[in-house]
Amino acid sequence: MSLDHSFLAVYGAELAGADWLHVYDRLEELRGARSPACDAGDVQLFTVSGDRGLLRVVIGAAVVGFEPGSCMSVRDFTPSPERDEAVRRAAAFVGHAEPVEPGWLFVYDLS
Repeated sequence: MSLDHSFLAVYGAELAGADWLHVYDRLEELRGARSPACDAGDVQLFTVSGDRGLLRVVIGAAVVGFEPGSCMSVRDFTPSPERDEAVRRAAAFVGHAEPVEPGWLFVYDLS
């Protein structure tokens, strides 16, 4: 069995303690909803795992993938009030009780 490595910059928030399947199902419902939260319908689910078996749940409104040997300036990753609101609404819609503070997360996934 081979391992797949990916490195991403995700504009979003980690939902500590969240069940990824529940978040997935609720985000699917959000995409079909006609509600005040529907502007958050473009928020995606990311599951992040590592060699210790810990699975982390991240939701994000934007993503940039990095290929091996690539390089970008941190200045290229600017905050976005519109994305902040979309991520906050999505977090509330999926039932995450704790407030989230969206921003750029650099995610290294090993799966």
